[in-house]
Amino acid sequence: MDRRQFISGVGYGLLSLGLAGCGLPFSEKSGDTKSNQTSSAAVSGYDRGKLVIAEGTEPNLLIEKGFTALGGISALVRSGATVVIKPNFSVPRKPEEAATTNPRLVAAVVKQCLAAGAKEVKVIDYPFSSPPVCLANSGIKAAVEAAGGRAFAINAQNFYTQVDIGGKILKTTLFSKDVLEADVFINFPILKHHGITKLTLGMKNMMGLVWDRGYFHRTDLIQGIAELAAFRKPHLTILDATRGITDNGPVGPGPIREWNQVVFGVDPVAVDAYGTTLFGLKPAEIGYVSAAAQLGVGEMDLQKLTVVKV
Repeated sequence: MDRRQFISGVGYGLLSLGLAGCGLPFSEKSGDTKSNQTSSAAVSGYDRGKLVIAEGTEPNLLIEKGFTALGGISALVRSGATVVIKPNFSVPRKPEEAATTNPRLVAAVVKQCLAAGAKEVKVIDYPFSSPPVCLANSGIKAAVEAAGGRAFAINAQNFYTQVDIGGKILKTTLFSKDVLEADVFINFPILKHHGITKLTLGMKNMMGLVWDRGYFHRTDLIQGIAELAAFRKPHLTILDATRGITDNGPVGPGPIREWNQVVFGVDPVAVDAYGTTLFGLKPAEIGYVSAAAQLGVGEMDLQKLTVVKV
C-alpha cells in the first residue's frame, strides 16, 4: 500500500481533490509571517559539514552522546527559546513496529532542550488517520508529556499559513505556523522504507508540515520535496536509524532491521545521504536527495563531510 492509497483509505480524499489548501484563495501573505526571516537561513552553532553518528541502544545515552559530539545542546537552544520537534507519528503503529520515530528518543531530546532553558517544546506531526490513535499508539504523547513537552497533531487548517515557496512545482502552500514561529526547529524522522520514494528520510518527513500533501503526488513528488527542503531548513535533523521497516512502508507493518544508530546533522541533504547507505543504497538513488542537492540545499557527497561516530 502506498501513501496515496493509504490516505484515500482513511478518508483523506480531500487531499487528492485539492480541497485541502492548494488552489484555494489565500488571505494571508508570507510577508505577514516569520517565514521571510527563517525560511532558508536556519542556523545553529554547529558545524554544517559534520555528521555525528551515535551508536547504541539506550535512547537517553544516544541523544546525550550526539549533542555532546556536536558541541552541546546550548549551542542550539538558548534560554527562553520555543522549540518545535517534528518526528514521524503519522501512522497508528506501536513503537515496536518501527514505523514511527522512537518515542524514548524524542522524549530524550525534549529533556535536553528543557534542561538548556527552553521555554516550551512542541512535538508535532500531521497523521494520516485518527490523531488521538496515532499519538497514543506511537507512544509519542505519553513520552513527550512525561518529559515536560507538549505533543499534538496539526490536522486542522488553522495550524497553517500561506507561504511563498517560489519553486517550479511548489509556488505557494499552507505551511506549519508552529515551525515558522519557532526559535529552534528540529526535524526528527525515522529511517524506513517507502513504496514510492524508496525511503522515508528527513526531507520526506517535512511533508508532514504541509496542509495539502496530495498536491505533491498530483504533480512532481520528488521535485516538490526538494523545493520544500530548500524553503525551510531545520536547525538540526536527527535521523532515528535505530530500527525501521524495510518493506511495506510508509504504513507497515513490515520486516524490521536494526542499525542501532542515531544520525545528527545541520545539513539535511547530508543526513539523508548517509541514511541511504544504511539501506545499501547510494544517495543518488533517492530522487529527492539528488534534487535537493541540485537546488543547493546541501551536500550529498559523503566524502566531503566529516563523519564522527560516538
